[in-house]
Amino acid sequence: MQDGVKISQNMLFPPDHPDHANEPKGIKVILMEHGLYQSHLCGKCPSCCEPDAAACCNKQILELQPDFQDQKSLVRETIEEAGHLCIFLPKFHCKLNFIEFFWGKDDTFETLKKNLPLALWSVQLSTI
Repeated sequence: MQDGVKISQNMLFPPDHPDHANEPKGIKVILMEHGLYQSHLCGKCPSCCEPDAAACCNKQILELQPDFQDQKSLVRETIEEAGHLCIFLPKFHCKLNFIEFFWGKDDTFETLKKNLPLALWSVQLSTI
C-alpha cells in the first residue's frame, strides 16, 4: 500500500528487457526496487535464518516485509476466489492430519490399495 492505494509489483522482468525478458526478478532486484537491498549481506543463508534475526541475509529482509507476509499463496487465493475455505494442516503432524489414520491403520500395501477407494468414497463431495 502506498498512500492508501494498493500497488502491485511485477515479479518478472518486462517482455522488452534486453537480457531477462519474462524471467523472475529474484531477491536482489526486488529489494533494490524497494531500496532495501543490503550488499554486505549474502542473498540467502546457507542454513535456516534465526527467527528473531532482523537482517541476517537479503532473503530474510524480504520475508520480513509486511506486504510479503500478507501475500496469500496462489493455491489459497484460487480456492478462496471460488468461494471455498482453504485449510492447511501442519506439516509432519500425523496426529493432526486425518488421512494419517487411514494410512497408519493398514497392515500391508495390498490392504491399503483395497481400503483407499473405500475411504475416498466415504467422504461426501460437499466436505471436500
